[in-house]
Amino acid sequence: MFDRAEMTSGAESRLSADAPSRADDVSPVADPLVADAFEGHPFAADQPADDASDIWADECDESDWLDAELPPAEAVPVSAEIFLGWALDDAVATQVVLNMQAARQLFAITRAFRTARANPLIYVPAAAAERIPGVQDVDFAERSVAFDLAQRLKLSENMVRDLAYQGDVLDTSLPRLRALFVSGAISQAHVRAAVDACNGLPDDAATAAYDEKLAAVATSVPVGQFRSRCRRLRERLCAETLQERHDRAAKLRRVVVEPAEDGMAWLHAFAPLVDIVRADARLTATAQSMKHREGETRTRDQLKADALLAWLTGDGTPSAATAHPTVIVDDGGRFAELLGYGPIPPNAAARALRDAPAFRKVIADPIRPARLKLDTTRYRPTAEQRHWLTLRYGLDDAAAPYVAPGLTTGGEVDHVAEWQHGGTTDVDNLLPLKPRLHRLKSVTRIRLDPKPDGGIRVRTPTGYDSDPPPF
Repeated sequence: MFDRAEMTSGAESRLSADAPSRADDVSPVADPLVADAFEGHPFAADQPADDASDIWADECDESDWLDAELPPAEAVPVSAEIFLGWALDDAVATQVVLNMQAARQLFAITRAFRTARANPLIYVPAAAAERIPGVQDVDFAERSVAFDLAQRLKLSENMVRDLAYQGDVLDTSLPRLRALFVSGAISQAHVRAAVDACNGLPDDAATAAYDEKLAAVATSVPVGQFRSRCRRLRERLCAETLQERHDRAAKLRRVVVEPAEDGMAWLHAFAPLVDIVRADARLTATAQSMKHREGETRTRDQLKADALLAWLTGDGTPSAATAHPTVIVDDGGRFAELLGYGPIPPNAAARALRDAPAFRKVIADPIRPARLKLDTTRYRPTAEQRHWLTLRYGLDDAAAPYVAPGLTTGGEVDHVAEWQHGGTTDVDNLLPLKPRLHRLKSVTRIRLDPKPDGGIRVRTPTGYDSDPPPF
C-alpha cells in the first residue's frame, strides 16, 4: 500500500542527507518556474492540507492508492532539489521500462519470423513453387512476414529484418547481453552496436568471450563509447584479417540518393575508405584553386559540391548525362515537383525543361485522347497507359510506399486482377508497383489494391487490413 506519510518523511530525510549545510532546503519552492510547473501538486507548498486527499483521489484510482483506514496526510513543503530528484528518478525508471518493452517487441518480431519460416503456407499458396519457377516457400514467407510487420509497425522492411536478426543473434550467441536487455539494464542501441560488431568472430569461444567482456561494461558506458569498445574487442578476437573483411565489404559498394527538404538531396557513396579520401582530397584541391578566381564568391563547400556534380553529370561535354524525369509545374509557376522525389524550385524545373529533348504539356485531363482500355488479348500496357500511371500514382502521396517513382526508373506494371485469370490491361486494373512488391503480390496471399480515392489498400493473410470496412 502506498504510504504518503512515509514518502514525505523519506523526502525530508533525503533532503537533509543530500545537502545538510543549506538551511533553506526545506523551505517551499521559491523559483516561480518550478512553482508554476508543480502548481496544484499535492506536495506543493501552497496546497491546503484539507484538499490533499481530494487531489490524490483525482490523480489516482482511490481503490488502488488510498487506504480508508489511514487519516489524510498533510501537504509538506518541499524544495526544488526534491522535485528535481523525483524527475531524475522518474526518467531513469522510465528508461528501464522502455528498454524492457523494446526487448519484448524485438523478441516478438523474432518469433514471428521463426513461425513464418516453419509455416510458410500461412503466406505462400501450396502450388506457388510449382506454378512460378524459382520460388522458394521459406524465402517468400520471410519476405511476407517482413512486409506484414512493416505495415503494422509503420517501419521499413529492412528495419524489421534487422530487428529480427538482432533477436536471433542474442538468442543464439549473446546470452549475457540478452539478459541485460530483457531486464531493462541496457538499451536497444547497445544491442544493435554489439550485434553489428560481432559478425566474423571465428568460433564459439571467441563469441562467448565477446559476450562476457561486453556484458561487464555495457551498463556503465554510453552507447557511443560502447560501440567503439565493441569494434575494438572484435578486432582483437577476430581471426579473419582486416583485408579479408574489407574485400568482402567492398563487394557491397553502391551509390544511394536520399531526397531532402527544399528541393535538395544527398548523394551517398559506400566505397573503400582510401578511394573516398582521395576523391575528397581532389575536390578540396579543386575548390581551393577555384576559390582564387576573380569574382568567385562561393564557399569551399559550395565549390566542392558544384565540382562533384559537374564531373558526375559531364556538364559541357559530349557525354553529358541525360535523363527523362517527369516534372510537374503548377499553373502559376510557383513551384514544381520532380515526380517520385519531391518539390524542386522553378529555376531547376526550367533547366530540366530547357535541357529535355521533348516534353508534353498536360492541362487538366491527360487521358482522354489516349486509348486506356484494351481487350484481354493485350498484356503489355501502351506508352500512353504507362505515362498516365506515372502521373496518377506519382502524385499520390498515400501510394508512395508501394509504387515506383516512375515507370522509367525501375517500376513494374502489375495487373491487380491477374491477366492470366481474366484481368484486363486497363488503367483501372494496372498498378505501377515496386519490383519486389510486384513479385510478393504475385507469389503470396498478400493483396495490394488501388483505392478509388487514392492510396493502396494492403491486406495480409494474418488479418491486417490497412483500410478495414466500417462496422
